[in-house]
Amino acid sequence: IDVTRKFEQEFAEWQGTKYALGFNNGTSALHAAMFACKVGVGDEIICPSVTYWASALPCFSLGATVVFADIDPDTLCIDPRDIAHRITDRTRAIVVVHYCGYPADMDPIMEIARWHSVKVIEDVSHTHGAIYKGRKVGTIGDLTCFSFYVTKNIITGEGGMVTTENDDWADTIRVY
Repeated sequence: IDVTRKFEQEFAEWQGTKYALGFNNGTSALHAAMFACKVGVGDEIICPSVTYWASALPCFSLGATVVFADIDPDTLCIDPRDIAHRITDRTRAIVVVHYCGYPADMDPIMEIARWHSVKVIEDVSHTHGAIYKGRKVGTIGDLTCFSFYVTKNIITGEGGMVTTENDDWADTIRVY
């Protein structure tokens, strides 16, 4: 077994997900996750206003637009109270960035997403292993992306990962 497949297998076990799919970096992982969510021309994603550019940028190459939501001043994570009114019929995904080691408030975010039939992509690049109400971040949304850049808390020098429980999304991401 090659080193990447072994890392994917071990990471899926550690994260507690069915699939872990390796990428050259976290930006590519986010790009693939957006593609799996069918983000495309004319669509929108919602992203926190404070984040690294890679959380939002990949949507542009898919022809979509970023809609920024405010952050909670205490956590610096996306503020659930500012998401719902930003959702339109063109919204395909909410990118939730668990920022600076602090988990976003996922319960209301997931409730809003389910109510509006919008996918949730967790960006866990700053919070590998963090816990939200007894659950590991990255196991709550539909798809989760990780970066293993040298400034992250799990590093490979460069690298990224997408995790999911969904067979179809995993197949789409593999093909992508």
